[in-house]
Amino acid sequence: MRVFQDSIEKMLWPEKRDKDSVLGDKVPGVIDRTTERSYITIAGGYLPDALKPLLGPGHRFFPWLFGEGTVQIGPIPQGTPVDLLANLDILGESTDPVARLERAHRVVQLLKDARHDFAALPADATDEQARQVLVNLAPRLLELSKCPDFVVNRGHYFGTDKFAEEPGLTDDDKRALIEYIKTF
Repeated sequence: MRVFQDSIEKMLWPEKRDKDSVLGDKVPGVIDRTTERSYITIAGGYLPDALKPLLGPGHRFFPWLFGEGTVQIGPIPQGTPVDLLANLDILGESTDPVARLERAHRVVQLLKDARHDFAALPADATDEQARQVLVNLAPRLLELSKCPDFVVNRGHYFGTDKFAEEPGLTDDDKRALIEYIKTF
């Protein structure tokens, strides 16, 4: 019941919702962020065909000799929005073969550039230096994103005064609604 109480209050009173650790009140909720410096590592066997060019030629053409290889991108600095990377839409939604090929080329080029730019950082690069690489890549990452909205707990605005078309509930009405829902 404590979890329900906390959740329903945050739903009915948006001002009680958690705020993003970086942007605060500038966004309506929390953005999941990396908690420490990290890397994206993908085993070659899990790469879609469109991304195989990221592997070295030996791994692509002679995996039985060189192994399947891996693709590693990073360092991803602490505090990076997880969905900036996780929402990358590698395949796209188009069924047109030309559009799919064009998208695959853009994704491969983006990932090659990311690997190159991160590799160009000094071995003791700071998170700020790594963050600058992401700032430079961000427009392309967002362009290829499935969902460029990173807020995970935006919620809805039922019962609030957010919309002029429908009046919000009073605090007493919200409390009564909560008690009513508890009877289900």
